[in-house]
Amino acid sequence: MRPGIHKIGTVRDGILEAGPDLPLPDCVEIEFGGDIHKPCFMFRWTRDGQFCGDTWHEDLEGALQQAHFEYGLARTDFLEVDPE
Repeated sequence: MRPGIHKIGTVRDGILEAGPDLPLPDCVEIEFGGDIHKPCFMFRWTRDGQFCGDTWHEDLEGALQQAHFEYGLARTDFLEVDPE
Protein backbone atom coordinates (compact mmCIF):
# COMPACT_ATOMS: atom_id res chain seq x y z
CA MET A 1 0.00 0.00 0.00
CA ARG A 2 1.07 3.53 -0.67
CA PRO A 3 0.83 5.99 2.23
CA GLY A 4 -1.04 9.21 1.78
CA ILE A 5 -3.21 8.05 -1.10
CA HIS A 6 -6.39 9.42 0.53
CA LYS A 7 -6.78 12.73 2.31
CA ILE A 8 -9.54 14.54 4.11
CA GLY A 9 -10.43 17.58 2.03
CA THR A 10 -12.62 20.61 2.45
CA VAL A 11 -13.87 23.24 0.04
CA ARG A 12 -13.54 26.84 1.21
CA ASP A 13 -14.65 29.69 -1.02
CA GLY A 14 -14.79 27.29 -3.96
CA ILE A 15 -11.19 26.13 -3.48
CA LEU A 16 -10.31 22.55 -2.51
CA GLU A 17 -7.97 22.40 0.47
CA ALA A 18 -6.19 19.12 1.18
CA GLY A 19 -6.22 18.10 4.80
CA PRO A 20 -4.43 15.37 6.71
CA ASP A 21 -3.86 11.87 5.34
CA LEU A 22 -6.48 9.28 6.22
CA PRO A 23 -5.08 6.19 7.99
CA LEU A 24 -3.98 3.24 5.89
CA PRO A 25 -6.65 0.54 5.62
CA ASP A 26 -6.49 -3.03 6.84
CA CYS A 27 -9.78 -3.92 5.14
CA VAL A 28 -11.14 -2.99 1.70
CA GLU A 29 -14.81 -3.60 0.88
CA ILE A 30 -16.67 -3.16 -2.39
CA GLU A 31 -20.41 -2.72 -2.11
CA PHE A 32 -22.71 -3.07 -5.10
CA GLY A 33 -26.40 -3.78 -5.47
CA GLY A 34 -26.09 -7.19 -7.13
CA ASP A 35 -25.70 -5.87 -10.70
CA ILE A 36 -22.00 -5.77 -11.60
CA HIS A 37 -22.71 -3.20 -14.32
CA LYS A 38 -24.18 -0.57 -11.97
CA PRO A 39 -22.30 1.97 -9.81
CA CYS A 40 -20.70 0.82 -6.57
CA PHE A 41 -18.51 2.07 -3.73
CA MET A 42 -15.19 0.89 -2.36
CA PHE A 43 -14.80 1.47 1.38
CA ARG A 44 -11.63 1.24 3.46
CA TRP A 45 -11.36 0.51 7.21
CA THR A 46 -8.71 -0.11 9.86
CA ARG A 47 -8.79 -3.23 12.06
CA ASP A 48 -10.44 -1.23 14.83
CA GLY A 49 -13.17 0.09 12.51
CA GLN A 50 -11.75 3.54 11.77
CA PHE A 51 -12.91 4.89 8.40
CA CYS A 52 -10.11 5.31 5.83
CA GLY A 53 -12.02 6.68 2.85
CA ASP A 54 -14.33 5.67 0.05
CA THR A 55 -14.51 6.02 -3.69
CA TRP A 56 -17.36 5.77 -6.20
CA HIS A 57 -16.97 3.59 -9.30
CA GLU A 58 -19.07 3.20 -12.45
CA ASP A 59 -19.20 -0.58 -12.03
CA LEU A 60 -17.67 -3.52 -10.17
CA GLU A 61 -14.86 -3.90 -12.70
CA GLY A 62 -13.83 -0.28 -12.17
CA ALA A 63 -13.75 -0.79 -8.40
CA LEU A 64 -11.67 -3.94 -8.78
CA GLN A 65 -9.23 -2.10 -11.06
CA GLN A 66 -8.87 0.65 -8.44
CA ALA A 67 -8.31 -1.92 -5.67
CA HIS A 68 -5.55 -3.46 -7.78
CA PHE A 69 -4.00 -0.05 -8.52
CA GLU A 70 -4.03 1.11 -4.89
CA TYR A 71 -3.33 -2.12 -3.02
CA GLY A 72 -2.37 -4.83 -5.51
CA LEU A 73 -5.60 -6.70 -4.77
CA ALA A 74 -7.19 -9.12 -7.25
CA ARG A 75 -10.82 -10.22 -7.61
CA THR A 76 -9.88 -13.44 -5.79
CA ASP A 77 -8.81 -11.41 -2.73
CA PHE A 78 -12.45 -10.45 -2.10
CA LEU A 79 -15.13 -12.62 -0.50
CA GLU A 80 -18.66 -12.31 -1.80
CA VAL A 81 -21.08 -11.77 1.08
CA ASP A 82 -24.85 -12.05 0.79
CA PRO A 83 -26.33 -9.00 2.57
CA GLU A 84 -29.16 -11.12 3.92
